[in-house]
Amino acid sequence: MIKKNNVFIVAEAGNNHEGDFSVAKKLIDKASESGADAIKFQTYDVDNFIDPKLQKSYKKFKKFSLSYEQFYKLSQYCKKKKIIFFSTPFDLKSAIFLNKIQKIFKISSGDNNFTDLIKLISRFNKHLIISSGLLSLNDLKNVYKVVKKIRGKNLKLSFLHCVSSYPTPLDQINLSNISLIKENFNDVNVGFSDHTIGTKAPLYAVLAGASIIEKHFTLDNKFSNFRDHALSLNPKNFKIMVNQIRDAENILGEKRKIALLLERKNLISMRRSAYASRNLKKGQILRRKDIIYLRPGSGLNEEEVTKILGKKIKVELDKSRSIKKRYFK
Repeated sequence: MIKKNNVFIVAEAGNNHEGDFSVAKKLIDKASESGADAIKFQTYDVDNFIDPKLQKSYKKFKKFSLSYEQFYKLSQYCKKKKIIFFSTPFDLKSAIFLNKIQKIFKISSGDNNFTDLIKLISRFNKHLIISSGLLSLNDLKNVYKVVKKIRGKNLKLSFLHCVSSYPTPLDQINLSNISLIKENFNDVNVGFSDHTIGTKAPLYAVLAGASIIEKHFTLDNKFSNFRDHALSLNPKNFKIMVNQIRDAENILGEKRKIALLLERKNLISMRRSAYASRNLKKGQILRRKDIIYLRPGSGLNEEEVTKILGKKIKVELDKSRSIKKRYFK
């Protein structure tokens, strides 16, 4: 996966260009300005995707389709705009074409049981992202086996938790599945493909451990009556989401438990060290009961004290005086 940050953020443009190449370019402009790491489209040959007898759906997707040449130009335009381009193929022919112009592949929830497509893309040996919508855990394990059989140890695979309902109510999103997928697939990246309204779910998904966020993206939520515009984020709100996620990354920090530099300035003031618990005479043998541990920690710690217990005191020590090694024979 190509990413500058801990969380790889994908602006899912899908078909929100509605077949207009200039709108597709504007989506790239705005996604780049909004801070997305990548923008994703959908590529298909409608005759290998929709049954022509479904006239309404067939006509809509026919109208929304862009040519392979246009997708090539979009991929080049993304390079200019410094944003990663990739597209979800909805047929084998489109997958073969996209393999020439992109480094990442995504398989949608609708096709996560389309084994021929999964096998074909697995053989390309590029990073593969698969949405888990409509699948049970056992189904997802079967998908994993298909990819694993072809790729072996070099999986380069990500699963996205996804609920295939548009839009998905927040109380049905079940982000606990992010940790469930992690527990069952320890060699797979885990992310979240979101169909809720707003920015809450993606942010919570990051806090739940998602390393990829895919969120639908539009120029205008009222662009048309096409369903995806309403559940997408416009550029202003997408940028808000990106900023929230980047803030969350900073707050979550690294999985590395050490005493931080900013803590060390408090090391002496907050730690304890050994002091005399009472007045001690010269020549007296130091016992454990003669020690009390108080702040600050500028003197001997507990481990160092064990090395002087039982030794004679060379000087008189008043109660609450810090104990030093040089006071003992």
